[in-house]
Amino acid sequence: MLQAPDSFTTQRLILRRPRVSDAAAIFDYASDLQVVYYMDYAVRQSVSELEGYLKSKADQWDAGTFSWVLTVKPDDRPIGTVGCSLEGHAADFGYLLNRKHWGQGYATEAAKEIVEWAINSPDIYRVWATCDTENLASAKVLEKCGLVREGTLRCYCIRPNISPQPRDAFMYARVR
Repeated sequence: MLQAPDSFTTQRLILRRPRVSDAAAIFDYASDLQVVYYMDYAVRQSVSELEGYLKSKADQWDAGTFSWVLTVKPDDRPIGTVGCSLEGHAADFGYLLNRKHWGQGYATEAAKEIVEWAINSPDIYRVWATCDTENLASAKVLEKCGLVREGTLRCYCIRPNISPQPRDAFMYARVR
């Protein structure tokens, strides 16, 4: 199975494996309803909940589910998260960014790095992501990363911060 690097360095960012000590910084954006509005999990309720989540992420790394926090050089405080999960010949990914940093290109910069790493890996032929059909900012990020909208998945995902009913999502992919 493909192993991911512990960190990536882009022009402005360092993406690194999260640490339990990052929980308070992550809670700053993961507890913000505007940030997690379109996510498939509810707003985080406590730093201790995030500490448990971060401990479980370490175990998932060897199984092909990776996550990195985004830090702006030279600061080491997380401002967002990007994750990638491998399954067979495909990799799906997603991201989350503290709204204090929206509109600065950080989500695109981080997502592009993960997309390029995955699509250039020998066993990966498809890199894909979904986003809620109302999340046009995320759709733009995916398009800037070279993904193409393949269609709409009807009643695809429950977004608990919006509704208990499944919502439509756009499917995006880049293939080689």
